Amino acid sequence: MLQAVISALIAGSMVFGARPALAAEIDRIAVIDASKNLSGDVAALKNAGVEVVGRYLGRCPQWAGKRLIDSGDARNPDSEVRKIHGAGLAIMSIYQYLSSSKEKFNGRYWKPGENRFVNLPARDCATIPLEPNNTTTEAELDADAAVDQARRLGQPAGSAIYFGIDFNFDPNDADTRQKMITYFTVLARKLRAARYLVGAYGSGSTLELLLDRGLIDRTWLSPSRSYAGSSAFHSSNRWHLFQAWADSCWFGRKVAGKCQSGIELDTNIQNKAFPGMHMGFWNSKGLYRVEDARVRAVHDTRRFVCNGNTLVRRDAKPGAPLIDTTSGPREFLRCEPGLGGPLAPQMCYATVARIGHSKNGFVEVDHDDDGRFDGWTEAANLTRSFAAKPLWIEDGPTKGGARRSAKCQ
Repeated sequence: MLQAVISALIAGSMVFGARPALAAEIDRIAVIDASKNLSGDVAALKNAGVEVVGRYLGRCPQWAGKRLIDSGDARNPDSEVRKIHGAGLAIMSIYQYLSSSKEKFNGRYWKPGENRFVNLPARDCATIPLEPNNTTTEAELDADAAVDQARRLGQPAGSAIYFGIDFNFDPNDADTRQKMITYFTVLARKLRAARYLVGAYGSGSTLELLLDRGLIDRTWLSPSRSYAGSSAFHSSNRWHLFQAWADSCWFGRKVAGKCQSGIELDTNIQNKAFPGMHMGFWNSKGLYRVEDARVRAVHDTRRFVCNGNTLVRRDAKPGAPLIDTTSGPREFLRCEPGLGGPLAPQMCYATVARIGHSKNGFVEVDHDDDGRFDGWTEAANLTRSFAAKPLWIEDGPTKGGARRSAKCQ
């Protein structure tokens, strides 16, 4: 019965058809990631249909709760890893340590309090070297920390560790290009020797470079809409995971950009183009794989916004009142800050939405993938499938800009 419902959902969603019963639970996000300790949230996440939670490794602490290892290892019954697995959830291991700039490969990071780049610490996390670590040293320190923490957490051989490269890599930047290759060459050698898969999170240009050279085994595409090569890489169908929405607020609401009485997390979509392939997720029993039918259901009920002025209405009627943005659990982004004026219930160009029922040429949408449908928008405002991501349009902030006036093809 469940398989029949999923099949009906997939068939209907491709043409914005009616959603069968139970589909609202089947097509909810299965994979999330968060940079906070989730020990107290595992039951709520499980009840919401989550199967996999992405949690962080890192060679030195950054803020309380970010690193999974800081609450204890797999031997500690009170550790976060034990509580995640005890709730029936699997883990996606993410390694991130001050990698939001290309200066990571030069052994430096931006320190906001000092408004300058400073040297990354040595292995002991306390000593700051007089000269910055070179690219090879940075890679060795990160790889060693990743493997050590993964083993202490009980992460099994054959699973993956995804390394974050969270900046807009310019493929014409030859120096950064070569240092990124050097960094991942070291990572690949050390992680594969330890029998872990190497994953990478980043822009399309980053993932293409590393994948083409055989330096990574799994790709996780950043949601940043303007990053170089990201639309082309998504449309090439080579991605394994796609971070659809960053900083979504589940079980609460956002007020002035802050998630109140809820969980701030990111949502992720697995590519249905790789049936049967495991993404490196793991639990206490070994490797964990989201079932193909669930992967397809999530994938096929997502769309990209391709109209630059996509509004959300209370009903499936032309000219119906817009939904309220000043009350309730939802907070919309200001898609075109330069235009000013009151905040509109507008889904921004090239963002992802979950679709629901359709009628009268409109489709029900969950604009931020928090599991709750917000209202209705014209079906023509969205791509016909999740296969192709709209190319980014640069000149949007001014009135009449090309991004705001963009129409779906």
